[in-house]
Amino acid sequence: AGRDEDARRVLTDFADWAAFGADPQAAAQLARCHALLAPAEHADALYRHALDRHDEAGGDFERARTALLYGKWLRRRRRPREARGRLGTALAGFERCGAGVWAAQARDELRALGAAPRSPGAGAGTPARLGRLTPQQLRIARQVAEGATNREVALTLGVSTRTVDYHLRKVFAALGVRSRLELARMVGQAERAQEAQAAQDARRAGHQEKTGAQP
Repeated sequence: AGRDEDARRVLTDFADWAAFGADPQAAAQLARCHALLAPAEHADALYRHALDRHDEAGGDFERARTALLYGKWLRRRRRPREARGRLGTALAGFERCGAGVWAAQARDELRALGAAPRSPGAGAGTPARLGRLTPQQLRIARQVAEGATNREVALTLGVSTRTVDYHLRKVFAALGVRSRLELARMVGQAERAQEAQAAQDARRAGHQEKTGAQP
């Protein structure tokens, strides 16, 4: 939200609480929070430190959350190969603990990197066209495809209806559809095609994480 000073004040309280050691995840979460607020020259090392602390504490979900944030950070800094590795790790972690909504975020970020899973059974070019959308546009397209109104989408995402209208026009133009029904068909077709491939990618990423192999 751009309220860094407010976040730093809250972080001070959290650091005091984490020092008690009651929650084994707290040290890693604290490092993650520091990474979120740190300047670029320090954030990289802080994210890595947070992941190391997660390794000590265990727990797929919190480690995957940190890997997701780190992957987003790397993508914004045009480091796609590293970002794909971290996002793949996040996806694998979320899949292992059944966190479907979080796994969808990781997939969206991977698609924004051009790593959208593809399947020849999905129809010519459909997954590739969805891969042109931004993560926010993908979220809106999915919700509209499920039958949500623009107002309902706006409330879910915490944005204005005007913002949803704007993005939806972009979605229609990028996908070449002219109605919400066409959009629903295309999203459903692509998601079915991507589901099996996403599971395979998750298994591969999990193996790479365990063995230390490079993505």
